[in-house]
Amino acid sequence: MPPNNRSSRQPFSKMSDSLFHQLSREELYEKVWSVSGIKLSKEWGVSDVAIAKRCRKLNIPRPPRGYWAKLEAGRRLKRPPLPPTTEQVFIKEAGKPVGKRIALPGDSEVLHPLAAEFLKALEGEKLTYDKKRVHLRESQLPRAEITKAMAPRAAKAFHSLLGIAESRGIHFRKSQSSYDGGHFRKGNDRLSLMFEEPLVAEAGAESRGRGSPYGFQEQRTKPSGKLTIAIDTHRHDASKGRKWEESETRALEVILAEVATYICNYYVEAQKRREQEKIQREKDRVESEIRHKKWLEEQALQRQEEARIRHADSLHQAAEHRKTDLAKAAEWWRLHESTNAFITECERRWRVAQADELTPEQQCWLFWALETAKGLSPFESGYPNPAKDGEFDPADVPFGGPYPEIRQFPKPPSMPEIPAPVVVQQGYGATSHQPPPKPYPFWLRYPRR
Repeated sequence: MPPNNRSSRQPFSKMSDSLFHQLSREELYEKVWSVSGIKLSKEWGVSDVAIAKRCRKLNIPRPPRGYWAKLEAGRRLKRPPLPPTTEQVFIKEAGKPVGKRIALPGDSEVLHPLAAEFLKALEGEKLTYDKKRVHLRESQLPRAEITKAMAPRAAKAFHSLLGIAESRGIHFRKSQSSYDGGHFRKGNDRLSLMFEEPLVAEAGAESRGRGSPYGFQEQRTKPSGKLTIAIDTHRHDASKGRKWEESETRALEVILAEVATYICNYYVEAQKRREQEKIQREKDRVESEIRHKKWLEEQALQRQEEARIRHADSLHQAAEHRKTDLAKAAEWWRLHESTNAFITECERRWRVAQADELTPEQQCWLFWALETAKGLSPFESGYPNPAKDGEFDPADVPFGGPYPEIRQFPKPPSMPEIPAPVVVQQGYGATSHQPPPKPYPFWLRYPRR
């Protein structure tokens, strides 16, 4: 039965996969056309399917089937150039000059569907309270405050702007809010569009009012018959936008060229900004991984140092415990010998006083005392054993243990306590091993009068 290829494969390294995704588009293109896919899979620790997906995502051509065999046979093959990315194509197309004038469509020319819908909405909108203009605010169309007589001209201007913008990959989208009009959008950058026909004072018209004590008077106005195009960038850190006003010296065709240039340049700069942000994010990610790797190395070195210190402490404690066990065993032996000498002296005194005769109680006590004294001897516990209780070579102890055995003798009652050093605070956070000062004398503190 053939082996399972999936189970026989080696697991891919996460670090290699991370390094593989850090390659730039140009670096990956050079690698794919310089080394075969099998060798790249082994070098990077990723599958050939992952390499193919990455190339498709970045629009990188790959060598066709049989390319490496033909290359080994000595044939000279031509490598296709690296095609530009979608962002690069957009920057190139949107950066083309618009010109100084944009012609308006003729009366018989069919308008763009959005421009035709814009015209229909303007003609069907009700007039505002002053009965002069319509106020259009729909989510899929530009905002407008113009007269119905100016509606065909505004629709033609919108048609011309749509033609320039869409030919460069900038489309007019519907707003997600019912309070805002539609906007040009690419990525997360938006540009709202508004057509306005300002009101001007009527020539020769007098102000009229009700003669209020504050002297308020209303000025008679009329539509100017000129279009104003406004752009709002929707960016809090930028200006509110720009306005272009039609006048006797500035025709609408010139204004449209300036508006279209502004829109194209805005999105070109936005795309360049996103590319720089993407490069910076990639740079920050690589630096973060380097810092994390360095931190892991420092943590590993710190753990090794801590383990080395613990190992040295364990060896030192084992040696000190064996020395302490020797002192404890010697003290237990001294107690054993002195206890036996005391028992022997007790038996001698009793025999001298009682004509070499012992009472049953005295015999029982002597038996109990001898057994107790016998238990005080360190030899009863097998001490000393030179192999377990003597000096050892620290080099023979493996790193991390197991460490030499320790007897852990109980402390003899006759062994003196070693007093701990007295610590006296002197100021904030300060310590000293000097003894505390003596108390103030009572007779000097409270002298007689």
